[in-house]
Amino acid sequence: MAHTDPQVVALESRIRELTFLHETSQVLTATLDLDDVLRSLMTQVRDYFEVEAASVALLEEETNNLVFCVAVGKASKEVVGLRLQPGEGVAGWVIQTGQPTVVPVAHSDARFNTVIDDQTDFYTHALLAVPIKVNGRAIGVIEALNPATGAFNEDAQRLLLAVADLAAVAIRNAELYERVRQAERQYESLFNESADPILVFDLEGVILNANQRVIELLERPLEELCGASFCAVFELDGDEFQTAMAWVRDGRRVKREMTVQRAQGQEAHILETTMARVDYGGREAVQWVGHDVSERVALERMRADLTHMIIHDLRNPLGSMMSSLQLIRTAFVERDRTLPLMKLLGIAMRSGQKLYRLIDSLLDLGRLEAGETDLKRTLVSPKLLVEEAVEQVHPLALGREQELETEIAPDLPKVLVDGEMILRVLTNLIDNAIKYSTRGGRITVGVNSVDDAIQFFVADTGPGVPLEAQQRIFDRFARLQGTSEVRGTGLGLTFCKLAVEAHRGRIWVESEVGQGATFYFTLPLGLAAVGEEGHPVVSEVE
Repeated sequence: MAHTDPQVVALESRIRELTFLHETSQVLTATLDLDDVLRSLMTQVRDYFEVEAASVALLEEETNNLVFCVAVGKASKEVVGLRLQPGEGVAGWVIQTGQPTVVPVAHSDARFNTVIDDQTDFYTHALLAVPIKVNGRAIGVIEALNPATGAFNEDAQRLLLAVADLAAVAIRNAELYERVRQAERQYESLFNESADPILVFDLEGVILNANQRVIELLERPLEELCGASFCAVFELDGDEFQTAMAWVRDGRRVKREMTVQRAQGQEAHILETTMARVDYGGREAVQWVGHDVSERVALERMRADLTHMIIHDLRNPLGSMMSSLQLIRTAFVERDRTLPLMKLLGIAMRSGQKLYRLIDSLLDLGRLEAGETDLKRTLVSPKLLVEEAVEQVHPLALGREQELETEIAPDLPKVLVDGEMILRVLTNLIDNAIKYSTRGGRITVGVNSVDDAIQFFVADTGPGVPLEAQQRIFDRFARLQGTSEVRGTGLGLTFCKLAVEAHRGRIWVESEVGQGATFYFTLPLGLAAVGEEGHPVVSEVE
């Protein structure tokens, strides 16, 4: 038997409302998927208010359109995806004004959009629309249509506004959850795709995760790394590692340089590493990031070696020149006629020429690499180039008791080249052959014609060049392994290669280990032709 006491009726109604709101609020904790939450809320609205349909539309920030994303009841399939322009329909009005509205007779209201009613057999009689607000701004609308009683009262509007507040909480939670998930996805993407090796391990040093770069660096699968000791994997000193970990636990960022050994025959990696405490899935952990500085360290070592080499190469001829000049000065001051002045002058001049060639090669190197060298081409005899080069380095060969021979083909045509530059190429190659050949060895310098080119060669009886090094030795600073006793900048062959290629020629080496080496370079004859008056002209565009 129904109660007639107004107070009892009001109390029962209030209890029913509170029960409804409690049950509705529980929907929020069931899932963080926004569509599922809103669908459950609309199902609650439909059942509690006894309406034919209920729907939620959210504001699309990019277009400012109102898009119906969830609907339950009649014509729900047709409603989902419906888009309303700003101010269009009752829902559009609610978004613009931020106010709820009850429409007793829908088709009599100028604001009502008849699209769904026109496209389906659904007919809207009455509707209630309330805004969903986040931080005071309307971001969506809830609509309830066609109540079983025929009309909505003020209690229905008040209660649906409460549901809208719950929907706002659900939307806010879903947004926060999506931001967290997006941040996690971004971190995972950065973690896995980083060019630097990244590891995460717990405060005891047990590895929890590693990115792809670590797997490649250590050549070990992720399954093998996870659960292993960081200290053991990198073969670190335990005491030093624990000291670093103590600093990390205190919130300090620890930077170290580490060497990671690789398989036999491969160069070790030098890493500049950083360790810092991070939150990893709700637990304290340490993130280790390594940056490979092997090339930088090698370059710094190379720069230091180069400085020493250049000083050595400059000091030797400079020392010889100064010693000779000092002796000449002594001879003039003391009127000593026993000193061989012409021989001393010859030593000083040759040392000066060597110094000059070295400085020119260093200056030309950068210009050749940039393609900025202006070649001073003249017609030059290949025979004279070989003879001049041999004459310049002959004293060095004599000092090492080496034979210096020439093999020059007869009747060779002249070539249009920068004579001074090609002369330096030849002297560099002969100088290298003398340095790398043993005392008492033999060096042969020759020139002949091959097809449409003039071919020069320098052969020695030195240790030879391994096959794998025959291309690398022309690189800047390249030195053969096991030749530390031979001093030099490591720039000579680089200069030779660039100088020959600037003349559109080619340079290479042929060698077998223990059988000496022969360096060849060619200069094309097609670069020059003789004009009507006998003057050389360039036949190809430079």
